[in-house]
Amino acid sequence: MREFRIKLFLNYFFIALFLILTALFLPIPAYAASPAPGVDIKEYFGFGNIGSLGEGTTRLVEPAFQLTAAVVVIYFLLGAFKYLRAGGNKEELEGARQMIIHAIIGFIILMFAFLVLQFILSNLFKVTDFQIIG
Repeated sequence: MREFRIKLFLNYFFIALFLILTALFLPIPAYAASPAPGVDIKEYFGFGNIGSLGEGTTRLVEPAFQLTAAVVVIYFLLGAFKYLRAGGNKEELEGARQMIIHAIIGFIILMFAFLVLQFILSNLFKVTDFQIIG
């Protein structure tokens, strides 16, 4: 049982590490190919009504955060209902407890990803117009 928990922890650790590294290194803009600062990219590249990198990123990230938050809440609620229905059965209680713990870990990862995107993209990469919060 202990080896299973260690393997499970390592799996979640590497998934979280992969997501964090992906969030840090994937959205790096190519400054050499982008127009001068303050230039409306929809005029040059035909992106419709997306005028900057920040607006484009916001349109992709906002629905992803909403969907992920909904999944985390639903998973937490399923774990809570499973916990209530366990009726003293130790195996069901442990399974429900694990679901709740996994939902909390997912929420923490979601909040960390939010902080990374909101503050690091804005400050480190100077991406303006990026707003997750209205």
